[in-house]
Amino acid sequence: MATSMRENNRFPCVYTSFSQAQSQLNGIEAIDYYLAKQLVDSLNSENQSALLIFSRVEIELLYHAFMALSESVRLGHTCLPLTALAGLTWARACDNDNVISHQGFCFPQLDVLSQLFNKIDCEKKMPQAFVFMYNCLYLRRYFSFEQELAVFIKNKLVSDQNIELDKLKNCLNQLFNVQDFISKPKSQLDWQMISVANALNKNFTIVAGGPGTGKTYTVTKILAAITLLAELQHKPAPRIALVAPTGKAAQRLSESINHAIKQFRTKISDSILDVIPKQAQTVHRLLGVIPQNIQFKHHQKNKLSLDVLLIDEVSMVDLALMTRIFRALEAHCQVILLGDADQLPSVLTGSVLNELAPRQHSGYSAANIEYLQSLTQQKSLTSFKAKSAQTSDHLTFLVKSHRFDGEGGIGKLATLVIQGNGALSWQLLKDNNIETEQVSRQIRLYSNNSNEWLAPLVKKYYLPIFTLSAVSDAFIQFSQFRVLCAARKGNAGVNYFNELITSLLISYGVNANNDGFYHGQAIMITENNYQTGLYNGDIGFIWQDELGHLMAVFEDNLQSKLDDDQEQSLNKNNMKYRWLMLSQLPKYEAVYAMTIHKTQGSEFKHVAMVLPDRVDHQLLSRELLYTGITRAKSFISIVSKGNVWQQAVERKVQRYANLFLSIKKP
Repeated sequence: MATSMRENNRFPCVYTSFSQAQSQLNGIEAIDYYLAKQLVDSLNSENQSALLIFSRVEIELLYHAFMALSESVRLGHTCLPLTALAGLTWARACDNDNVISHQGFCFPQLDVLSQLFNKIDCEKKMPQAFVFMYNCLYLRRYFSFEQELAVFIKNKLVSDQNIELDKLKNCLNQLFNVQDFISKPKSQLDWQMISVANALNKNFTIVAGGPGTGKTYTVTKILAAITLLAELQHKPAPRIALVAPTGKAAQRLSESINHAIKQFRTKISDSILDVIPKQAQTVHRLLGVIPQNIQFKHHQKNKLSLDVLLIDEVSMVDLALMTRIFRALEAHCQVILLGDADQLPSVLTGSVLNELAPRQHSGYSAANIEYLQSLTQQKSLTSFKAKSAQTSDHLTFLVKSHRFDGEGGIGKLATLVIQGNGALSWQLLKDNNIETEQVSRQIRLYSNNSNEWLAPLVKKYYLPIFTLSAVSDAFIQFSQFRVLCAARKGNAGVNYFNELITSLLISYGVNANNDGFYHGQAIMITENNYQTGLYNGDIGFIWQDELGHLMAVFEDNLQSKLDDDQEQSLNKNNMKYRWLMLSQLPKYEAVYAMTIHKTQGSEFKHVAMVLPDRVDHQLLSRELLYTGITRAKSFISIVSKGNVWQQAVERKVQRYANLFLSIKKP
């Protein structure tokens, strides 16, 4: 019979201190230890209506399960399935001589784990800080986010059956030559047209695809079609907002939307195109940041006045932020998500796009196929009919890349990597000099000896910045090239390469002052600073002004009016840039090298991607490599060992979550 193990109304910890736990469990952090202690103690709280009795073995199991749960959240998982723990020796490690340095903890089999957590009643009057659902452990915070977002999306998945089909056809015919598809081979499908048609009768849609597949071009047509439909229905023009997770991604979205609108000027009425916003903003600016507060100005009690919200680069949006976005939307607001589901998931918890846009499309319902065929005249859509009750009517994939035609090295390499083909992708890298001329121009493999490849690239791309007189030209030149790293630390990390490149520039004659500043110095802000309007990830230069003083200058991505002090900081001759005294700079770092994560939403003519030496590096994955490769528009230099590369390609990012399951449940 289980006996009560209480001391001062608390369960005894299985470790006397965090340092003792740290000596036995590899990789745990203080938050894991103290959170587990708090969760176990909460089971014996006087606020509970009944006292739960646990054996010593069960207490030990609870402590380690909660520490593993905390670790999983730190790694980006929404939850921790018991199947991932069952039979696992967790947090065990060996040194270089294969001598055990951390004993770890051995979890029992699944039936024992399930029995223990089923024993705990989590629905007391005072809810526990954890939840056991779907045979998974959650911190209640993330369970609540997941359930709330699932309800929001589920409510938007109902198609509007009241729109007149003739009006929908009218919209599509003005944007596409639909009749052309009647005479084309049945195997040919225009997924751009299908994406537009699929969005017209839905309050929630996703357009997914790799780089160069025309996502922004397509979504501009979607916005034009929505506006045109409102006009045909004699409704007011829709209030539309364009957002992205970062300032750089918002800038690129703005540029792409404006480019698409220019292409449509002779095909679509100006009155329609003028409704589409020309300027995107960050998600945080849309919601309204409150300094030193995790809450936003816009929420469930102060909603946004929007009819249509387009979110680009959705792979970067974490679960909590996406939930907060939906909280701030009116029920009628149409949401369109845009992104590449093969890219890295968000840095924070969750993998929203990956869950909502699974790479193996589950197919369309019979009703949706009938609707799409009626509008697009593309009869071969019947092959995409769902084979089960699980459907993805909200999702379309754009599959034809206009940037990578499949013949060039970058496109081939990206495809092989995301398919998990380590051997062939490595062979392509090795053979780049004997492949076709087009391939050899696009990719090149280097050894880990930076002396072989770094100096020529620094001279070609970075050194010319110091000969330029206009800062606008410096931004253009700097956007041509970047060194990308998997990690920040180590001899293949961002910190190492930023120091090395800075040393090279100084050896080439660049002069720094006593404070380490020099004209042409590239920097990146590393914190959100609301006083200056600069945010984590903003890139700028140290540059001499007209009087010869060194100043910090950034491209001005502000989306709202500046206050008087900020207004004074702008260059009056060119309002595109904002200038700050060096004393006003928030925390910053060099940015000649960046983590691959940080470059999501950016593109460069040439990328040099450096991988660490260790095969077991925890950050390496096919998604990481794919994201780095697809930042390059014309050329990529790869610095890697063969075994490291192949191991990275074979490792797929897995984020534990149940958002899709929560949406589909009755």
